[in-house]
Amino acid sequence: MMCKNCGSSQIVKNGKVNNQQRYKCKKCGKQFINNDNFACMRNKKHIIAVSMDLYYDGLSVRKIQRQISYLFKVKVSQVTIHNWITKYSLLVKEYVDTLKADLSDVWHTDETAIKIKGQQKWFWEIIDAETRFMVAEHLSNTRIIKDSTKLFMDARNRAIQKPNIIYADGCFAYRKGFNKAFYDHHQSCKLVQNVGINGRVHQNKVERLHGSLKDMLRTRRGLDNQTKTKAMLDGWFVYYNFLRPHSTLGGKTPAEVAGINLNLDNRWESLIDLATKWKANNTA
Repeated sequence: MMCKNCGSSQIVKNGKVNNQQRYKCKKCGKQFINNDNFACMRNKKHIIAVSMDLYYDGLSVRKIQRQISYLFKVKVSQVTIHNWITKYSLLVKEYVDTLKADLSDVWHTDETAIKIKGQQKWFWEIIDAETRFMVAEHLSNTRIIKDSTKLFMDARNRAIQKPNIIYADGCFAYRKGFNKAFYDHHQSCKLVQNVGINGRVHQNKVERLHGSLKDMLRTRRGLDNQTKTKAMLDGWFVYYNFLRPHSTLGGKTPAEVAGINLNLDNRWESLIDLATKWKANNTA
């Protein structure tokens, strides 16, 4: 038997709860019951994982609620489903941010407007041209230098090596953010701006990425909380890179093509298990 929280085998019995044997991990100190649930959760892990898969595949929370009732004969509230999505999207995103991707020499970046509680926000993305891996994403209230700097810094930290070229539109904020993250005296990485439909280089790859995002957002009524929206976008980053197969990649995910193969046979279920153990082993 392995600890649900950290994966350790240093397990001892620790009394019973409702006539169920409780165990304690000598490594992380957490207690758990040996059932088919994530740590500290009442519902079976498969129900939670399927709910997240349906959510990021485009179903509304109301429809997911109906599917859970029909498939698993379990009644859960829409608030509970939202809580699952927020909790595990943040957890898994934190874990995958530690994984390095082997990317190509060409990246594309762009930003798109989304509305939260009627207010316009900006969602920034960088995508690798060859693997289609979303290298970085950033949700902001503004479209200024500090935002592009955050985006480029995150991208630099996630990639094994820098690209040769990053293509962007003419937004003024990109140049200084790029310089802070990538500039060196050897000029091994260049930012090329003002690309578009009439230029030699187009932004079709990142525009398709925006299209996928907008398709997912259409079923998200009432984006009225920036914190929850950020968690949802974090989960979408995970889904797009690690779980969504691409026809242009031969049915593989961008993460697999970028050299990150986590053997996710059970999709979200496997990812959540990996992230939970990573978190327990990296928390003081």
